[in-house]
Amino acid sequence: MHALAIAIFVTVIIGSAAHAQQQRSVRDMISDMKARYGQTYDQCRTLAVSRGYRLNEDDDDVGARSVMMFIEGCIMGKQR
Repeated sequence: MHALAIAIFVTVIIGSAAHAQQQRSVRDMISDMKARYGQTYDQCRTLAVSRGYRLNEDDDDVGARSVMMFIEGCIMGKQR
């Protein structure tokens, strides 16, 4: 019984940490990409605009997350 309680506690802690990491704001993730990839980020951002993405970095905007995912894919070479 004691082992089960510890296992549940560890599972909750790990799940909470994973959830917190997923909750990073779009603005934070975009700032990280800008700092890490510089010119490549700018080129991919320009490509996103040319493909019709709106560059609204509002954290609550689903479109902002879509732009971020597009740019991330572009940086990895998955957009042409």
